[in-house]
Amino acid sequence: MAWRKIPIFIQLNILAQLCNCSIDSCPTPCSCFPLQTRGLIVNCSSRHLKDVPDLPVITVRLYLQNNVITSVFPGALDHLVSLQEVDVSDNPWNCDCQILYLKSWLDSIPVQRNPKSLKCATPNTVSMKPFQNLTGDDMTLCRRTWPIKCKKFFIRDLYMIGLAVFVLILMSYVVRMARKLACCVAVTTVSRHKKSSNESYKSK
Repeated sequence: MAWRKIPIFIQLNILAQLCNCSIDSCPTPCSCFPLQTRGLIVNCSSRHLKDVPDLPVITVRLYLQNNVITSVFPGALDHLVSLQEVDVSDNPWNCDCQILYLKSWLDSIPVQRNPKSLKCATPNTVSMKPFQNLTGDDMTLCRRTWPIKCKKFFIRDLYMIGLAVFVLILMSYVVRMARKLACCVAVTTVSRHKKSSNESYKSK
């Protein structure tokens, strides 16, 4: 209701400024077009891109096809919460461990996709294999690196457990010494009290 009360020329001015700000945030190698409703069409197709550019958060339609992108850094696309359409086909995707991010991201977002199936280019073991058919067994590099990471975490946990056991032993030793010291002090106090009582009795 408040927006309707604003004069039409002011509304147009605000919308124009918003469009200019949106276009200003467009990645350098790409072309951006504001939609009539809200958001941007970001066209980065056929730009010889090797990496995904820094995309505006208001991107609604994203076209990254026909480039030389081989992988996407994990988290690079998480901010595109308004995305409705995306095309990342015709790129030489390297289907190693890092491609799992792009695959899971595409599977998790309810957007319209290009009908062309995404396929791996490298390594040779999965060349021309569609993304949707990739399994954990195809990630040979992941199978090699995962045990190494697990081993590192296991060794770290062993160190932490050893340190915790050492601290517990040290604390139990301190408690025992404190108890012994308290007993010694108590015995000494009782002995002195008895001695003073005997001396006072003898003097009587």
